[in-house]
Amino acid sequence: MSYTKDAVNAVRRSLLPDLHFLLRGTFGGYAISQTTADEYALTAYCSEEELEDVLERLGFSRNPIAALKVRMDGNTSEGSWVWRPSLFADEQLHVVLHDLENEPGVDVYAHWECSWIRHPYRHYVARGYDAEKGVALARQWLVDGDELEFGPGIDYEIDDSLARRASEALWLSYYRVREAKSAVASKLPFVDGVERQQVVEREGARDSVSPTITGK
Repeated sequence: MSYTKDAVNAVRRSLLPDLHFLLRGTFGGYAISQTTADEYALTAYCSEEELEDVLERLGFSRNPIAALKVRMDGNTSEGSWVWRPSLFADEQLHVVLHDLENEPGVDVYAHWECSWIRHPYRHYVARGYDAEKGVALARQWLVDGDELEFGPGIDYEIDDSLARRASEALWLSYYRVREAKSAVASKLPFVDGVERQQVVEREGARDSVSPTITGK
């Protein structure tokens, strides 16, 4: 990945959490949203740079204005890519990359959605959002037999283990319990340190998450 591309990711990860708090406080908007378990497409055992080269070869382009994506375990996305049939197409395939924590590799997540170029409002409020279709298309585009398309020697796996499927539910339960304890504490005298809400439910749209999940 070039210095310029690294700089774009660094700016997004630095500025968007602060912008998120501003938008939440003004009109209930968001600059951070959740990468959900049902968006998981595959795990590629390569560097982020190698995977992004594959995406570029497949016709994807970098998507720098997308909301910063965060998993419930606090893992913040490292890359956001989009594919459209044409620049002004109605819909787009959005691919989000999360680096693995303890080994080389990248978790790939995907969803289908309205294009932010053609339908900015519908995109923002997540109308037309479809995780299942996005995952199916991402696998169709990326996978070529036992290796990634345009990525000779790049292994991958589709991890459908119970541990992965249960992980988000466990983290979500953890934050719900923490928020419940915080709500009780806020009603007690002489108790300080009430925490910010970690998960923000938005009616008719995807949930938003607080930047504090990342330790911001």
